[in-house]
Amino acid sequence: MSIDRDLIKIQKAFGERVRELRVKKGLSQFDLASHCNYEKSTISRIENGRTNITLKTALNLSSKLEVKLKDLFEF
Repeated sequence: MSIDRDLIKIQKAFGERVRELRVKKGLSQFDLASHCNYEKSTISRIENGRTNITLKTALNLSSKLEVKLKDLFEF
């Protein structure tokens, strides 16, 4: 399997995990975006696996979702 295909699979799984945690907290995409100082479209791209996020973004998301960073990668 190529690195690009692996990256896409991980991005999609990560996005699904973010969505799962966001919904569990009762937040809309707009709510999470506001808490993180992002545009709603950024959260949408993350949740749909269409963007390769930075570690800083992952840390921000984990903080706003009130989970440990490692919890975002449990997929």
